[in-house]
Amino acid sequence: MSHGWVRIRWVAAVLLVSAGAGCERWPWESKSEAISPPPAGSPPSAAPSNQIAVPLQERVAVVNQAPISTTDVELSLAEVKRFMEATQQTWKPLPAEELPNQLDLHDVMDGLIEAELKAQDAHARGMDRQPLIQRRFRYLERSFYAQEWERWQREHATPTDAEIQQFYEQNKAGFVDPERVRTRQIVTQTVNEAEAVRTKAVQGSDFAQLARDFSIGAGKAEGGEIGWHLRAVDKERLRLMGASPTEEVFFPQLEPIAFALEKHQISQPVKGPDGRYYIVELEERNPARQQAELEVHDSVKELLTAQKIQQELERLRSKAKIEPFPEHLSSVQQ
Repeated sequence: MSHGWVRIRWVAAVLLVSAGAGCERWPWESKSEAISPPPAGSPPSAAPSNQIAVPLQERVAVVNQAPISTTDVELSLAEVKRFMEATQQTWKPLPAEELPNQLDLHDVMDGLIEAELKAQDAHARGMDRQPLIQRRFRYLERSFYAQEWERWQREHATPTDAEIQQFYEQNKAGFVDPERVRTRQIVTQTVNEAEAVRTKAVQGSDFAQLARDFSIGAGKAEGGEIGWHLRAVDKERLRLMGASPTEEVFFPQLEPIAFALEKHQISQPVKGPDGRYYIVELEERNPARQQAELEVHDSVKELLTAQKIQQELERLRSKAKIEPFPEHLSSVQQ
């Protein structure tokens, strides 16, 4: 091709995506098996016998009677799209006409043709009969069908709006946007230092300036500002519901004290798990509130879908004959 270098770059990108972003080698690439040449008198390549029927109008090429379909092109493009998203590159649709010095759909087709040639030659050389290669293929096949199973289950296990609403009503107490507090802190090495600096704060000295002058903890340069905090139980509940709360949590001894403070009230010194002493001032409080069904609709939908999928997986496990041999794990190469 007149723009073969562009195609080479395309093939390299597809191979990188296929191997997984950030991975330069397959996990088994260091291993090798002896590969036999094609039998004497056989053609340079031979198409595998398990070809999938592809309608004529969906074929973009035929290689030794093996069709390459528009679906193949679409899947190849999808891989590169994922690669470009992972590397923060902008995707633009490729032109269908053949263009010099520019990636186009002809390059994609040519890359698939070369992949088919390699696959056919691998079959002709008997590589598909090599035990280790068969294990590798089974590993990939297992992963592929597991992903397709997950996809199928998600399509068929999606709860109805009525199921979502029923779950919300039955678990309404769990759909509460929890209380949050924003605080400043002063951290000292000894209890005497903590009591002395707290006395200054109670007597009217600016807490933020005291933090800058005396604290040895996080937020010192920001006047002891440590942002919003949740109760630990509330953060875990949100996480289990599929949320990703960014708020921090206090250590257990400080949490009830911090949440009991009134605005601008200053706590007594509390000894932390690191042996240091903590004083906090409440800056702001956001009280808890009941979330509407519409707010949590998507997270409930995801939760119920995941529950249905897990139930189906447990059903499969209960019916299957599973014979683990954990004593063989010690021979696994790492």
